[in-house]
Amino acid sequence: MILIFIKIILSSSLLIALYYLLLEKEKMYHFNRFFLISSLIFACIAPFISIQTENPKPISRSRIIVEDATQQILDLSQKEENFNWINLIVAIYGIVTLFLLTKAIYSIFRIKKIKGKKIVYQNHNVVVTENQLSPFTFWKTIYLGKNYLINNTIDSRVFLHEKSHLEQKHSFDLLFIEFLKIVMWFNPALYFYKKAIITNHEFLADEAVLMNDFNVKEYQELILDEIISGQNYNLTHTFNFNNTKKRFIMMNRKKSKLTGFKKVISIPMLIVAFGLFVQRTYASDLQPSHESFTQKTKPEKTQQPKTFQQIVDDTKELLEQKKVTNTNDEKMIADTIRPKSKNSSQDTTLPKQEIATAETENITNPVYPGGMNQLRSKVANTFDGSKLGSSKATLRTDIEYVINEEGTVEHLMVTGDNETFNNEAKAAFIKANEGIKWQPATKDGVAVRYTLRLPLTMTFQ
Repeated sequence: MILIFIKIILSSSLLIALYYLLLEKEKMYHFNRFFLISSLIFACIAPFISIQTENPKPISRSRIIVEDATQQILDLSQKEENFNWINLIVAIYGIVTLFLLTKAIYSIFRIKKIKGKKIVYQNHNVVVTENQLSPFTFWKTIYLGKNYLINNTIDSRVFLHEKSHLEQKHSFDLLFIEFLKIVMWFNPALYFYKKAIITNHEFLADEAVLMNDFNVKEYQELILDEIISGQNYNLTHTFNFNNTKKRFIMMNRKKSKLTGFKKVISIPMLIVAFGLFVQRTYASDLQPSHESFTQKTKPEKTQQPKTFQQIVDDTKELLEQKKVTNTNDEKMIADTIRPKSKNSSQDTTLPKQEIATAETENITNPVYPGGMNQLRSKVANTFDGSKLGSSKATLRTDIEYVINEEGTVEHLMVTGDNETFNNEAKAAFIKANEGIKWQPATKDGVAVRYTLRLPLTMTFQ
């Protein structure tokens, strides 16, 4: 999920930068509005879209063998109380999001609370207040003070400006960008988007006024007069918009000869940006007659957890190999981590585990959704052997991991003599567990941590 948010930030930042460089100063306001909204939508949805492509062909045929797990040790050690940064980040996100949501709701409530005489002026809803309120538009209503209604008439320039905001539904754009700011307030590009959208709205409204042959200089003087008594309501378009300099420049600017060209190239830019940030997945094109990945597993049986005696036997065999002397008749403590090779790749160090003894009862193993054969199949099919090139050697690695009480994988460690093979095995295992919740191991009906080992062997033909 973090990667998706990073992609959204990068794509939205790239597109708003393109807007400021190529389009902002061009007199094509309707197209600019389309570009701003569509590019923002593209940036938000592209990282969630997955495009399937063909798997790259390996240089030489290889076989990946996922063996049965040879070590399954029940973890009865006390869970370490580490500071959880994820919980802190989620809490901060929730607090800020709640604050921004409350602020937005308050802004809407503040507007709706404005009291005044409701009239219909040229088929549009207008609220005329007793106070000297500068004209602004929100949703389907124009708000203004009674000083703007003289002899039941509103200055044509003021009304045309606000009418443009209303008829072009600019409030939809503002509510959309405000919603994105609430849920993705950490994206700095959104604040530039909001500024650009509001500025473009003002350009559109000014254009609507000047198309009716009003004098540009007199209209600019009206805007300057309004700045003195200005008021600002969030989520609205106030007539005395403070970005006056840009508006005055655009009023006097003529259309550029490059306007059409910039329109043409901006659409491919959207498509290219969209393609850069979509997720790519590789389709498996393996056939049974010449498959690159095979599994070395026992015939499929009904999933039965190992018995307690099997766990003890496996543990004793491991301890004999490591020449560990049993100094306690009731408990045996063993370091389940294999000795590190020079090229081992690991996330963290596994804690020492307490091995189940004869007194331990009612133990069930953790269960991968679909069974261990399903896990082996996913690891094998996800493994990218093309990065290993061709070799006459047989490569081997062991994946050791812990299934915690919540059924998630932690303390992942990959040990082997080939760093590239270790990294690809680790990546394949992580991919096979994305979005997966194991059924955790239990002791006497209570979920406990459990350590497993998954050996992988690769041979070249």
